[in-house]
Amino acid sequence: MKTLPKRIPTKTIGVFFKEIISKNNKAIDKVFIIRYVDENNKERLKTIGKYSNGIREAYCKAKINEITTKIRLGEDLPHIAKQKNKLTFDDLAQRYFSDKEHTTKEAEKEKARYTNHIEKDIGHYFAENITADILLKMQNEFRAKLAPRTVNHLIFMIGTIYKHAQKMELYKGSSPTSTLDGLKLDNKRERYLELTEITELLDESLKASLEVWLFVKLGLSTGSRVGTIMNIKKKDINIKSNSITLKDFKNNKTYNGFISDDKLKEELISRVENLKANDNIIFYERTSIEYKLRPILDTLFNSELNIDDRKNRVVIHTLRHTFASHLAINGTPILAIKALMNHSSIEMTMRYAHLAPNAGYEQVRKLYKS
Repeated sequence: MKTLPKRIPTKTIGVFFKEIISKNNKAIDKVFIIRYVDENNKERLKTIGKYSNGIREAYCKAKINEITTKIRLGEDLPHIAKQKNKLTFDDLAQRYFSDKEHTTKEAEKEKARYTNHIEKDIGHYFAENITADILLKMQNEFRAKLAPRTVNHLIFMIGTIYKHAQKMELYKGSSPTSTLDGLKLDNKRERYLELTEITELLDESLKASLEVWLFVKLGLSTGSRVGTIMNIKKKDINIKSNSITLKDFKNNKTYNGFISDDKLKEELISRVENLKANDNIIFYERTSIEYKLRPILDTLFNSELNIDDRKNRVVIHTLRHTFASHLAINGTPILAIKALMNHSSIEMTMRYAHLAPNAGYEQVRKLYKS
């Protein structure tokens, strides 16, 4: 299934829908969207839900009226304030994200996941009416298009929203996720890129954009995570020592990486010349890099693999895995790999030890010989 990007207006002002089509390009469903003006006089769009889930124009119109009334009064609607047990799941979710906005680092990303995957399916349900069966059906639908780890994360998010609502005394029932089993995971990625694949990836990345190429080069040169690469600034580049100061947001530490070759060095020299100290080296936003790079990886390496084949699919994180793997293949001491990867424990680095060449063979051959 695919949701078409075009918003089609209905007879009701402020209510639109997007068609959902099958693989044969036949319209099989539609998702409703409303448009309203917020308290800052800015137009906003909000996805309400699918026709197949019972959403109709009348419900969307009522939702617009509810939102605009709430904005006008500057407070919760009377029926919501009086009947907390009649809150929709979206009401609980919005309260959760509002409360966590300044306390959770990835609140914005979590809210985007909610909007893209959860809101349209169960956001309009009263929280008390969502059952484990509804979530099981939802889990199975996720499973057909998302990796098991992502599916588990989304279901866990639903449970977290319920738990927060209970804490804030907005919801008194139990979470319908409590009886739902997570999908089994095999989290160990084994795939790394061979030298010929690296060359192929760099060639295709450059065709897409110089920014994408630079991102890939930095990933393969430093083994950094996406957030780290996207936050490299001019002041972090030391051309004389061929080093880059890297910020690991996962471990909240700063460590050193290095410029791997002359081609990367030339691009960095050219780039920093016109930048200020705190300007980012990569000009694109993170979402733009991911949007352009993922199709390249899928086309080059994933066309014959299932979406849940976590071991063998090449993803953006594979750049980090490739960096560490080739360090091991080239005989880099395990403690040096640990430092370059900024691993918090040696156990994390030991997964690459099996790739090291047969170190010690000559020493063993010389044993016990006079």
